[in-house]
Amino acid sequence: MTSADSAIQTRTFGLIVEYDGTELFGSQLQANARTVQGELEQALAKITGQRTRVRLAGRTDSGVHATGQVAAFDAEIRLETVSIRNALNYYLPEDVRVRCAQEAPPRFDPRRRARSREYVYTLNDAPSRPALHRRTEFHVRERLDEKAMHTAAQALTGEHDFAAFAGPATLKGASTVRRIDAAGVCREGDRVIFTVRGNAFLHQQVRRMAGALIDAGSGAMTLDQFKKVLGSGRKNGAKRLAGPQGLCLTKVNYESPGPCGLPEHASAS
Repeated sequence: MTSADSAIQTRTFGLIVEYDGTELFGSQLQANARTVQGELEQALAKITGQRTRVRLAGRTDSGVHATGQVAAFDAEIRLETVSIRNALNYYLPEDVRVRCAQEAPPRFDPRRRARSREYVYTLNDAPSRPALHRRTEFHVRERLDEKAMHTAAQALTGEHDFAAFAGPATLKGASTVRRIDAAGVCREGDRVIFTVRGNAFLHQQVRRMAGALIDAGSGAMTLDQFKKVLGSGRKNGAKRLAGPQGLCLTKVNYESPGPCGLPEHASAS
């Protein structure tokens, strides 16, 4: 090793990652299956020549998309952030893209440092199932009342025990209390869009909330029934699970954000 090589120091980088989850088996690394973490680590290995572990801000299931997933990694690398972004996108498959790269504080943990996460769930209630957006919208046969759905969504805000919306991967005995800062539903043509921001989310929570809102919008569930499910504290109380294709992780929020919206390394500020 030359003196120049030995001078390379380990640096931490944060990435904003976008992906079409249709053909991915979720975000977390799995053996013998394509995942977001796996694709990022393979691309990084080609750039650094080393095995580099990637940390993610949030777990997304098979078929779920993201425009604002956050990844972080540590590497002995001299490349600047723009070059890192471009090099990763060169090696990544077309359904995974790095939108932004930024130097971050040492050992930046994008999950633990996150203040809140934002999701969008897109429904389509056109008479026929859409062809063009079939991978990113969940079609329902019922014509939905978006105003009733928006009213029901307001009941989700605040701190609650969301056990009724917890999926099967929620750990037994783990707290199911979460805080929702904002939630709402609006219509754009045949699209009914549910947006939600919270400090953290349980397994399948957003998809189960979307399923309950579908019931509220179709008339299958009254507002009082919706509130009763929310307040039940009973796991799996919300039975309807909306499909993964409608869900997208759009943003993860941090304190003191830098150019990519991530915490800055002290030397960069």
